[in-house]
Amino acid sequence: MATAEHKKMGVIACTAVVAGNMMGSGIALLPANLAAIGSISLIGWGVALVGALALAYVFARLGMEDPQEGGPIAYSGEVAPILGYQSGLLYYHANWIGNIAIAITGVDYLSIFFPILQDPLYSGITSIIIIWIFTGINILGADWIGRLVSVGVVLLLIPVIITGTAGWAFFDMAQFNSNWLVEGQTSESAILAAIILCIWSFIGVESASVNTAVVKNPKRTIPISTMVGTAVAGVVYILSCTTISGMFPASTVAASGAPFSLAMGHICANIPYAEYVPKLVSAVTAFACLASLGSWMMLVSQAGCRASNDGTLPKVFGNRNKHGVPVEGLVFSSIMMSVLLVVLMVLSKGGSTQSMFGNIINIAVLLTLPPYFYSALNLLRRYGFKAKKAWLQLTSALLACGFCLIALSGAAKDALIGCMVVMLCTFIFYVGKDRSDFEKKVRAEKEAS
Repeated sequence: MATAEHKKMGVIACTAVVAGNMMGSGIALLPANLAAIGSISLIGWGVALVGALALAYVFARLGMEDPQEGGPIAYSGEVAPILGYQSGLLYYHANWIGNIAIAITGVDYLSIFFPILQDPLYSGITSIIIIWIFTGINILGADWIGRLVSVGVVLLLIPVIITGTAGWAFFDMAQFNSNWLVEGQTSESAILAAIILCIWSFIGVESASVNTAVVKNPKRTIPISTMVGTAVAGVVYILSCTTISGMFPASTVAASGAPFSLAMGHICANIPYAEYVPKLVSAVTAFACLASLGSWMMLVSQAGCRASNDGTLPKVFGNRNKHGVPVEGLVFSSIMMSVLLVVLMVLSKGGSTQSMFGNIINIAVLLTLPPYFYSALNLLRRYGFKAKKAWLQLTSALLACGFCLIALSGAAKDALIGCMVVMLCTFIFYVGKDRSDFEKKVRAEKEAS
């Protein structure tokens, strides 16, 4: 069922979705996780930003030339059907798993008001409730999510921009240097670990292209929103995280469940009613994260719909309501998120929500990288190495490929092995599907003859 034009997103809403998906999922707990590595993570930021901008150009260019619902899933399938099948499975599962990290982040900021939410059990229960609230909002249509994310991004940018600008008045170079490398790590391992975390921050660069079915004038909207959204997110990330790393000891930031509340409380310590600032920042950040969760749930349902149309997922994932929302697929992904949260609550055994966050994003990043890599290959395939006038397309595609390979090389051994096993298992399922399709074709030919 086609989506009504007035229900689709324009340039501003789509840019907000791109930036919001990245910042809502990455910025809130990122300073705390990077603090556990050290301020050497600034090098990781540099690598990640170059790679993210290259990927942004890949998706912007592909979206301008050939906008397709499903984004990286569709573009991977053009390289080879088996890669499209694999990407459909990996991308879909990576993103509904990654959504759990976003929910945990939003709830972590709410723990400023309700300390009991620092317990993984109560954090998980609250996250499940929120997931189903946003499931209901998504069913109403993409325009509702676009409005929420637009408001959330604007509100989130206020404390983050203040931290990244006014916070420099509180920046201490000696503190930054003392935080450079956390004891027990080598420079190489720390940089690679930082790259993985920073890449998580840019997951979502493809958001506009995935949501092509609910975007107005996609050939114009997708390139603009992808490049602008990525650039905004990158500048905000680096300025704010670097500032915080020069304001507090790394151990203090690493132990914080709400690093931007901590930073804003320090910056505004001498203004009237300063005691209310951390709570206000926590409320704003929680809202932005949860609005981003709603947007990511929309993205997952659209990716599932594309995978369903390709035959990768069951047909039920492709059924849309009058607002163009794949309701059955949306509900099913919410059920899976709820079940996995219950499992994580059981396995956490009283651990911290930050550790749950870290484990989830490692899985999500590794499963997302292959579809990114294949999309960059698609751009290389379109122009070839002999296209003299397409140096920007070729350079961006090669940088994007290198970005993905660096990220994979920085993954923990066990996580990387698990990712490779999953990737290879998808080929087994593809062969079974391909055999079934082949048998149907043979039967059809026999009946025709």
